[in-house]
Amino acid sequence: MLRWKLAAGLTVGLAVTLMAGCGKENNTTVKPIQRGALYTFVGDTPLPDVISFPVTITSMKLRQEGTTNIVDVFPTTANPLSLKKLDFCALRDFSTILDISTVPEVTYDQVTLGMTGGQIIVYDPSKTPPVSKLTIKLSTAAPVIPIQPSLAVTANKVQALRLDFDVLRSIQVDSTGQVTGSVTPIFRASPVIANDAEGFGKFDDLIGFVRSVQPYPTGSFTGAFSLQLLSGSGPAISVSFNSATKLYGVPALNLLETGRVAEVGATIDSNGNVVADTVEVEDRAVVEENKVAMLGLVTSVTRDDAGSVTQFDLFVRQVEPVANLTTLVGSVVEVSVSPTTTLQCSSRPTNFLNPPLPFNARAIAVGQELIVNGQYTQVTDEPTTVAASAIFLKIQTQQGTLGSLAQVSQDGRSGAFWFIPHATMLQGAPILVMTSANTVYVNVLGLAEITPQATLLVRGLPFYQTEATTLRGVVVPAGTLVVTARQVHQLD
Repeated sequence: MLRWKLAAGLTVGLAVTLMAGCGKENNTTVKPIQRGALYTFVGDTPLPDVISFPVTITSMKLRQEGTTNIVDVFPTTANPLSLKKLDFCALRDFSTILDISTVPEVTYDQVTLGMTGGQIIVYDPSKTPPVSKLTIKLSTAAPVIPIQPSLAVTANKVQALRLDFDVLRSIQVDSTGQVTGSVTPIFRASPVIANDAEGFGKFDDLIGFVRSVQPYPTGSFTGAFSLQLLSGSGPAISVSFNSATKLYGVPALNLLETGRVAEVGATIDSNGNVVADTVEVEDRAVVEENKVAMLGLVTSVTRDDAGSVTQFDLFVRQVEPVANLTTLVGSVVEVSVSPTTTLQCSSRPTNFLNPPLPFNARAIAVGQELIVNGQYTQVTDEPTTVAASAIFLKIQTQQGTLGSLAQVSQDGRSGAFWFIPHATMLQGAPILVMTSANTVYVNVLGLAEITPQATLLVRGLPFYQTEATTLRGVVVPAGTLVVTARQVHQLD
């Protein structure tokens, strides 16, 4: 696994030169092979009722344009630790960093991924717990994906390749719309070109655990820490701080402990530096004491007479810091909420209403994606129970269609609309989506330009309103989910 450190004038795209010897008889010198750094990003387009689609990326190979030459980016046999474990359903219209490598300075026109899969898990309200597990049947274990346009790697510089997995079209359904388990992987691969404003792009939610801390200034940065991605199977990235970085959960970087789970909103600049906008530090995981962070979906809730949730069921997609807790991943656990449980939003800038919407025990609801920090207990033939020490409302993506516009401001971006979710778990109950001048619109210019009946992906924070209220002049009935939207994406 690569280990990345900051240095003065940091450029993560290190040039690696492989030298060959000189031939004595003809007095010729083999030209050194120059290399450039390659960041690989991965994301997906979701399918509403598929709540888990875990895969292992076993290898990644690039083809040199116009040749049959193949470059192994991370082969299986050379380094078993290079296997990348991820759940595509945890990347609903999000991106994360799959790999950081160096590759020869040539142009590439094709990428091949080695893939293995276990089970597709579908929300099924007819069952208790409400999940059905289907064996994944891949049409190919090594999909070949054209890179369009071709990826040109330059020595001593950083390049980026984005892989978008179209879950919506890859997972096959039968004539009644039921998921069959058959998967024909459909990917799109394209270079990411850095720009002055956002570098290689903004990443809303990089999740991992802290491996080391560098709390002193280096170069133009005020400090950094190493974040291990993908439950220990992904790269360890150096997260850099500057004067604008907002740190939550600990008073200062020098008080950040290793083993803490963290969520990072960041920009990756043109030199490959992961520069944090916000860092939300959560509890410290202690695997030996069964204290971990569980990421997943709320499938049912139990409320007291005041409307506060005292217990809820959580379908676990991911565990931090380790990916091999197979008895937890893919299961439904019972989470208890006590008066001492801390409740917080993990993307505080996304909670942009004034005053911000509260996330408390009354605001927990079915369909939310949460990160539960706590100690779990397992007893044979009984559900796993979790005593939650802290619960974070995770930024997440809902899929659906426009119901009606509720409010449109003069800038065309701020306002509100009613949204009809596609996920069966949400039972078609209208969601109120609140937008701001900073909401990002993809494939649409603003609120008034949203196409009726078009599929929308709304990324934001969903807060459950137990009582009727009014937000920005919009009447909100009791029992409504209100999403503060960071992005509205209309699918092509």
